[in-house]
Amino acid sequence: MPRLPVVFSHGNRSISCEGLIDTGSTINVLPYVYGLALGMVWEEHVVELKLTGALAQHEARAASVWMRNVSLTGSNPVHLAVAWTRADDTPVIFGQINFFMEFNVCIYRSQNYFEVWRRD
Repeated sequence: MPRLPVVFSHGNRSISCEGLIDTGSTINVLPYVYGLALGMVWEEHVVELKLTGALAQHEARAASVWMRNVSLTGSNPVHLAVAWTRADDTPVIFGQINFFMEFNVCIYRSQNYFEVWRRD
């Protein structure tokens, strides 16, 4: 599974984590505990999202974070829309909206290798 180390920021808080690059996921997903660590308040995020698949039973709210990975973004973080979910047992997921809109990804599964680069 392709996992990418990143730093998320929201306001004046940051956390380091790894995210799963998931070509089958429609949206980026942020676990509840990470949102709390970034200082987010659940009640302030009022736009509800409906997740599918294994996360369908969990509540989710629209939120946004800044993502940094020095080799991909340099000193210019990327603004990501996320489905902040009440699930703590899910990984960070990078999906079609908007990770794949900001980055190109090639996955060489048979070689256990992947490449990610910023879209021009």
